[in-house]
Formats: sequence, structure tokens, C-alpha cells
Amino acid sequence: MTRSPQAKRLLKWASLVIIAITAIYFFDAVGKYFESIPAIRWDARAWLAMAATILCMFVNLIFGGLMWMALLKDQGVHLAPTTAFRIVGMAQVAKYLPGNVGHLIGQVTLASAAGVPIGVSITTMLISTLWLVATGLSMGGAGLLLFLDTSHILDVPIPDAPVMAVLGVAVAISPWVAVWMLNRLLPGLSRRLGSGQLVALPRFHTAVAVAGGFILCFFVFGLMLKLQATYLFGVESGDILTFTLMFTSAWIAGYLLPGAPGGLGVREALVVALLGSVVGTGTAIGLSVTMRLATVLGDGLAFVAGLLLQWLTQAPPLSQPSDNQP
Repeated sequence: MTRSPQAKRLLKWASLVIIAITAIYFFDAVGKYFESIPAIRWDARAWLAMAATILCMFVNLIFGGLMWMALLKDQGVHLAPTTAFRIVGMAQVAKYLPGNVGHLIGQVTLASAAGVPIGVSITTMLISTLWLVATGLSMGGAGLLLFLDTSHILDVPIPDAPVMAVLGVAVAISPWVAVWMLNRLLPGLSRRLGSGQLVALPRFHTAVAVAGGFILCFFVFGLMLKLQATYLFGVESGDILTFTLMFTSAWIAGYLLPGAPGGLGVREALVVALLGSVVGTGTAIGLSVTMRLATVLGDGLAFVAGLLLQWLTQAPPLSQPSDNQP
């Protein structure tokens, strides 16, 4: 047996162990703090807040389509905004399949049907994923350092704000450097991905726009948490910045763990662990459930919108009555 299958098997089992540990932690917390979970008063404000958070998730997917379209443009592929959103929106629901990669496969398949070369589609998705992970890690790491007392655990001084800002920018632009290194060190692979040409370096303003777009998306998540905490559970503690950075840590952990569909279980456990000190453990448990509900419904709304766009773009034109008809 080669080392590669062994490594894959080890990664699979490690992921299953982590998923099991987070699930045990989450359900143990539910059992201990069930009585302290605030009841949701489903008045008009609560329904409006829930609808707003679902719409926020939908808007995040629109941003995702626009960022992918910008990366495609740098590779010489021009895609209409409605087509880019249709592909991203319809593919997202597949992330809830086992393996946590179904949405990537679905996006490549739908993009190929729309005329995007497979190599270019894979390349832009890899670049987008690198920026997503780099941005998420920098924001999540900053949140852990700023809002949690980690100095006694890490036994290292916490960097001051300017140093952290420089580190964050360096991490956020690292995917741009990665593409440059790919072209320099592995030109053959780069040409295969670039359909015969070297993968084009994203333009600087594209890099800034994509990194900024992901930061904006994470802040939308923070806004969603703030709306739900305030209007669903009646909790005023915590601001949008705190919610954003703490949720980013939980989200990126669920995103990176293979085998957790949509980060299911991992994200919820970390939301409870990280936000419990901000809003209380009971409220954090409730927020983990309502945020999951909002994101799933937002993904579903994007899928329906994508289907509708597909139907509208493929539907035959309505026949016009002839002048000879009475």
C-alpha cells in the first residue's frame, strides 16, 4: 500500500474523530444548559430578523458569484453576473453532502456546461478558496487573540494592533504569491490548469476586491448573529465585531475539516465554545441552531433562484400572434 492511500485514510479517521468529539461536546452542552436556552418569542420583529438573516446569506452567495466572475475575467473568461450567480447558487446545496466537496464538483460541472474550461474553473476556484481560507484564518486568529485570554495557553505575547494588521494583510495576499510560485516552479501544471497557458496572476485590484469581498461576507455573518441574538433571544451583549471574529473562527474550522458536510456539528460546537462567554452558553446554543437554519434556508433560496434563472435563460421566447390571425 502506498503512502498516499495511508495518508488519506489517516486524514479520514482523524476527521471522524474530531467530528465525534465536537458532537459529544455540543450535545453535552445542550444537556447541561438546556434550561438556560432562551425561548424565542415569535413576534413580528423576530420573524423579520429571521427573514433578514436568510436574505443576508443569500446576499453573501451573490457576493461569491461576483468574486468568482472577477477571477474568471483575469483568466480571460467572461461570464455574465446572472450566470455566475446561477452556477454558485445552484452548486452550494451540494456542500451538505458527505465529504464537504460536493459544491466544488457541482460548480465545475455547471461551469463546464456554461462554456467555462474545466482547468480555468478549477484554477479560479482554487484561488478563491485560498483567499477564503487565508482571510478566514487571519480574521479568526485575530478574534481569538483579541477576545480570548490565550496568552497563558500560548505562552507568547499577543502582538499589538499594527503588527496584527500587517500579518493579516500578508496572509490575505498570500494566494496571489502562490499563483506566482506555481507559474515559476510548476509551469507544466500551470499550463494544464490554464488550458495551455500559464495561469494568469490575478490583477492587484482583483486580489484586493476578492479579499475585501470575503471580509465583507464574514461581517455579514456577524450582522446575522447580532440580529438573531437581539431579536430572537433578547440578548443585547456582544457587538458585531466580536460576533464576526468569533463566528469566523468557528466557520473556517468547519469549512476546513474534511467529511463534515457544510461544517455541520463542528461549527455549532465552536459557536457554543467561543460565544458562550459573550452571550451565555444557553443563548450560544440557540444561536448555533438558528444560524444553521438561516444559512441552510439561504442556500436553499439561492438554489431556487438559480433554477429560476436557468429556466428563464433557457425558456423559448413566447410566440407572437400573426398579423393574419383574427
